[in-house]
Amino acid sequence: MRSRSPSSSRPPALSRRVAAFTLLELLVVMSIIGILAGMVVGLAPAAATKMKEARVRTELQQLVTLIEAYKSRFGVYPPDGVRSVAIAGQGFQTLSNPALSPLFYELSGVYLTNAASVDGYFIPRADADDGDGIRSAELQTWFGREGILNAKPYELRNRLFISDFKEGQYAEVFRNRSDAGYADIEVLAVGFSSDASGKRQNGLAWPNNRTDHPVPSNKGLNPWRYVSTNPTNNSGGFDLWAEIPVGRDRVKIIGNWKESN
Repeated sequence: MRSRSPSSSRPPALSRRVAAFTLLELLVVMSIIGILAGMVVGLAPAAATKMKEARVRTELQQLVTLIEAYKSRFGVYPPDGVRSVAIAGQGFQTLSNPALSPLFYELSGVYLTNAASVDGYFIPRADADDGDGIRSAELQTWFGREGILNAKPYELRNRLFISDFKEGQYAEVFRNRSDAGYADIEVLAVGFSSDASGKRQNGLAWPNNRTDHPVPSNKGLNPWRYVSTNPTNNSGGFDLWAEIPVGRDRVKIIGNWKESN
């Protein structure tokens, strides 16, 4: 029997083409990746805003619940901020001041003492450790109210209506302690860029590039707006809302009433 040569059992060599990207294909892929990255970057601010809006809606419901609980306790809704406005031919008229209200103090409670002033000295529970407080005259200047209904001497603190707020939920009306007329006044806030307490970049602050600042002494402060004196949208109740700047000219309102489409 003839033996086969070693080479005769070997299959014919296969021709193989090495797969590789051409320069044009690489450029196309890079272009697609760039477009997708641009879309993600462009959508990121909108997604962040949506998340913050969701947080605002959640806080709105929490505040509504607290205000209703306050009403059950005291029989009235928390007083709002008011101001006297001169009207031609009618003299002075008292109007609500939605952007500046004592809602933070009314919901969290304050300690009342006469040690610092004959006309009353109110110390928010949040500042009880350092003794910082506000005088009745300062309440009158900023809120048009001479006192806080939800106030008790420290010895009777267990009778207060108490709500605890996180630091990111309220801010000082003044941005710097060195500002003329500084007073340790605080309000519930949707957002603020900075304030005299050192807190920075929280929530949906009011843009500095706008001119319609709700609190001129702290241009980044975006307070919760509150009206319990003749509310427009909830007769016999109260209006509570947040104003969220969208772009340069538009403002979105999130409130405790049915929103129209």
